[in-house]
Amino acid sequence: MGKGKKPRKPRSSEEELERPTQAKGELVPPARRPPTAVGTDAPPPPPREPLGLRQRRPPAPSRPVLFELIQTIRAAVGAMLDIADAAAEAITKRIEGRA
Repeated sequence: MGKGKKPRKPRSSEEELERPTQAKGELVPPARRPPTAVGTDAPPPPPREPLGLRQRRPPAPSRPVLFELIQTIRAAVGAMLDIADAAAEAITKRIEGRA
C-alpha cells in the first residue's frame, strides 16, 4: 500500500449506484456521414479472396547459420590481411629509404 493511502472498502451490491433511465426516450440512429468526393463515383472494390485459397509462396531458403559464421570470419580475416599487407608495405618503403 502506498504512502498516505487508505485501504479501499469493498462495495456491496446495495451501495452500487444505479443509473437513472429515461421513461420514454426517442430511438434515433446516429447521423450518417456523407460520402467523400473520391468515393462517390468509384465502383466498389472487388471482393477479396480468403487467405486459405490464395497460393502461398514457400519461404526462401535461408543460408545455414554455420555458413554465415564462416563467411563472417572469412571477411574479418581478409580485412586483417589487407591491414597487415599495407603495414608491411609501409615498413618496406621506410627501410628502403634509409639504405
